[in-house]
Amino acid sequence: MSTKVKTNILLPSMLRNQQNQQQLIPLQRVNVAATIRSFAADVSITQLFRNEETTPIKAVYCFPIEEQAAIYSFIARIDDREITAQLKKKKTAQKAYNEALQAGHGAYLLEQDEKSQDNFVINVGALPPGKECEIVISYVTELNLVENGTKIRFVIPTTIAPRYNPGIGGISSPASTTSKYVQSVPYIIDFRCQVEKVGINSISSTSHPIQIDLNKQDFYIITFSQQNTSLDREILLDMQLVENHSNTILAVETNAVMASFTPSEEDCQRVMNNTDLTNEFIFVVDCSGSMDDENKIELARQAML
Repeated sequence: MSTKVKTNILLPSMLRNQQNQQQLIPLQRVNVAATIRSFAADVSITQLFRNEETTPIKAVYCFPIEEQAAIYSFIARIDDREITAQLKKKKTAQKAYNEALQAGHGAYLLEQDEKSQDNFVINVGALPPGKECEIVISYVTELNLVENGTKIRFVIPTTIAPRYNPGIGGISSPASTTSKYVQSVPYIIDFRCQVEKVGINSISSTSHPIQIDLNKQDFYIITFSQQNTSLDREILLDMQLVENHSNTILAVETNAVMASFTPSEEDCQRVMNNTDLTNEFIFVVDCSGSMDDENKIELARQAML
């Protein structure tokens, strides 16, 4: 006996009214904006909720994010107000959220699924009838080198499949939701990504038709070439590195430095054949600015060789 498992299954947003009656009312729109420099990506996901009911509702939306990503911003916008979230311990945040709802105030909660490190849940509480709420989540993530280090791959997950829950001995929805899984949803996704040109030879996608704007001096601008794109598969973007690219990739941002080393086959063979060579790496990071002048960094490097 064979069993077919469908993996491209979407989890629609879940709304509850004041009588706690559960209804499936999807998001209106999802927008993804990303900036890629070397092997690091800064991503902002904007989700638009609209209450088309006649009573206040609570929206619960579960969505995936790459497991190695780090969220650094969570903002809610309603009417002319912008609310920036504060980081709190989970129980403290849940208590503050529930107390705000009991007092009749709007409240917004973002939390990570305890059973799955790559799923997050947004709670939008007490959204008044006829009102819209815009949720913006921003995160940074490291990108993977694939195909023997010749490409950098950027992935935006958009679907959630049912997972086995050992606690109940069967398949369940993530984050203790009771959502029904569906094959399609009425809301769509917009995508815009700018990729720094340095070291990149070409860009392609195996998941979606894309168009590339080459007119910017320092960045490629990538968007979907089709309108009204559905969230039915992951967004995959492959950046082909230049043929003679360096095995060392360095990305420098304000208050952050990321470095990647990809040894070639020749490098590994050279170390195996020569016992005098070492695999030790020494990182020297000077933040004072005192090494900027008179080629001091180069002199320090030569002194360490």
